[in-house]
Amino acid sequence: MFARTESETIIRDQASVWATLLDSGDLSETQRRDFHGWLEDPRHERELARQQTLLFLAQDIGSEDKASLGRTVSDSEDQFNALRRLLAQPLWISGVAAAAAATVVIGGWFGVRPVREFFTHSYTTEVGEMRTVTLKDGTIAHLNTQSQLAWVGTGTDRHVVLLQGEVFFEVVHDATRPFRITVDHSEIRDIGTQFDVYRKSSGSVVVTVISGQVAVQEIGPGGAQPPWAERQLKANEQIEYTPSSLIADVHSTVAPKAVRWREGLLETEGQAFSTVVGELNRYSNKQILVPDLPASLQNINIGGTLNVHDVPAALKRIQKLGHIVMTDTPNAYILSYEADPPVMKQPNAVGRP
Repeated sequence: MFARTESETIIRDQASVWATLLDSGDLSETQRRDFHGWLEDPRHERELARQQTLLFLAQDIGSEDKASLGRTVSDSEDQFNALRRLLAQPLWISGVAAAAAATVVIGGWFGVRPVREFFTHSYTTEVGEMRTVTLKDGTIAHLNTQSQLAWVGTGTDRHVVLLQGEVFFEVVHDATRPFRITVDHSEIRDIGTQFDVYRKSSGSVVVTVISGQVAVQEIGPGGAQPPWAERQLKANEQIEYTPSSLIADVHSTVAPKAVRWREGLLETEGQAFSTVVGELNRYSNKQILVPDLPASLQNINIGGTLNVHDVPAALKRIQKLGHIVMTDTPNAYILSYEADPPVMKQPNAVGRP
């Protein structure tokens, strides 16, 4: 086995700690600054990639395989201290990853290539779940309900793909390595900012800038000329587009309202009834059905905020618009229209003209 210097041992242990902290997404602002300073040394970045490889593999190992692998390395050299620490984490696993991790151990520490060349680390949320993660470069990503984000970057390319849902980004600015988000056939490039990207189920994309500036560009297939040119957005500006056209060019907005979902609130001011119901459906385990509401009511604007963590309560508030009745069934919330009952003419009292 290779002899290890004390310096390499220290770097390895530090990288193990950073790998675990980055995976948890629970870094303070001070830790983020410390991490960026620590990562400036190329040796640190290489060792972090090795540690992340082991962590990602360990996340796929079953408890029995993990225990067996832990016993395999328990009496090994100090170079496996970090691996033992990762195996001690409360993670879940598959036999395939156990074999891969064993290959790492048998093949030797230096046989591992940087993890970001081989793995896409994905972050997902379930219905009604919100989650905050720290990406490999220290950027903070806040995932809204039913969202999926994948890191596909390398040490020199900060790149994520938004596969589904909505994410609010707090990007660590680095002029030499722009942060990029791919959404279908478009790319959003950070110019140092906080911004929200929402990929709707319809396929349209809404970008809202809270602070700083971003550039949005359509990517034509096969290098073809894109249908619309790059747009740049600054604070309190928004754009919505599809892969083929702009739904609305850059326009002003009250940006903080677009990300109140982080507080568990849905801003409905100026939104049509049908739009609000569609948004609430994102947070509901039971589908919200609107089978027979007249078009005039579906297009009425709603004002105020609704609690997305309590969908039944939000629907009860909507009932106050009038003519709407909510029926809570085992599989769905059904909103139906109820016309005013006919007013019966009261007969005159006996003996009165």
